[in-house]
Amino acid sequence: MNEAMMGLDDERQDWERPAATARWLVDAARALDSADDRVGRAASDLFHDAAVNLSDQHRAQIGQLVRALIGAIEDELRIRVARALGDERPELTVALGSSGVAIALPLLERTRLLREPGLVAAMLRRVDEHRLAIMLGRDSPYHVADLAQRLLDLGDAEIAEATMALLIAESRRYDQFGDPALAHGDLPAGPHRQLLWAVAAALRHWLVRQQAVPDSQADLMLAGAVGGLLADHDDADTLEGRAGALAALLGRKQLIDDQLLADALEEGWLALFTAAIAERAGIDAAGVWSMIADPAGMMLGTVLRAIDCSREAAVTMLWRIGSAEGAEEDVIVARAEAFDALGQHDAAEAVLIWRLDPNYRRAVIEIGEGGSGRRSIR
Repeated sequence: MNEAMMGLDDERQDWERPAATARWLVDAARALDSADDRVGRAASDLFHDAAVNLSDQHRAQIGQLVRALIGAIEDELRIRVARALGDERPELTVALGSSGVAIALPLLERTRLLREPGLVAAMLRRVDEHRLAIMLGRDSPYHVADLAQRLLDLGDAEIAEATMALLIAESRRYDQFGDPALAHGDLPAGPHRQLLWAVAAALRHWLVRQQAVPDSQADLMLAGAVGGLLADHDDADTLEGRAGALAALLGRKQLIDDQLLADALEEGWLALFTAAIAERAGIDAAGVWSMIADPAGMMLGTVLRAIDCSREAAVTMLWRIGSAEGAEEDVIVARAEAFDALGQHDAAEAVLIWRLDPNYRRAVIEIGEGGSGRRSIR
């Protein structure tokens, strides 16, 4: 090839690259938009709006999570309020100790307080993780992944401690029947705080309207009760917090290789799988989970290319997730072909926005890609 032809090829690559990058940036924006829209549709469907988005199983499991969350918080607040009363109102103390009738849930279901996006996203993620873990073959809360055992056998005290902490947090993912569970202490800080105060407001209504407790006394007792629960909350002890801590430790020790990612996924250890990709890619774990859960299935391949994951490992992971989700074979093949076609530079461009602050991402999507409105990226 002569120099003139080589020059033309170089020039063609230069002007083709921006077009390819733009396409993948739009795909990235669509994936983020899809994640936000799914949470919104889930909130609508849960509370019987016109939208139909969730399967019957999703709806039932998330409904159970809501009841368990509200019930657990109400029980803890009741106990603390009863302690604050002391011997002042024996009959009220007895009523607070009787948990046979739910107070908060019926009141909150009539409001929009349970539709808070962060809360719905946390519940939807827990149910989706549970379903995917089962499809991947992890069907027991007592299963200890081979990868976990290998990490414990490394002889590194820090890694062993972080692995055990994550295994303990993982055990909270299941209720006594093996269904998905979400303890209120596993909620992100924002939704956790909002939900505590929402349940407290419902209890205030009951105390003031039905138990003739003065407004100011109810406010002070409930403020003290919520303050105590907030003081006991440790963001680092959530499932995602423990997974992130282990991933950060493995990252510092340069142990997050392609095999670790593939093994974590294969064994249904999704919290670590998500956190390990996030650590390696420099993206927050919530963003990576949005990529994993993206119905289009393209963003996971994009981030795997961006972190220079080998083709064998990446295609295996794409195949395992696609198969577990019931995707058609030609769809999974298309995802693998997209991975092959995408260069690492363009992949890094496509995931750049995911490396920035989540509030910025949401604002970009809300305003609309290119400033032309939200519809422009759908």
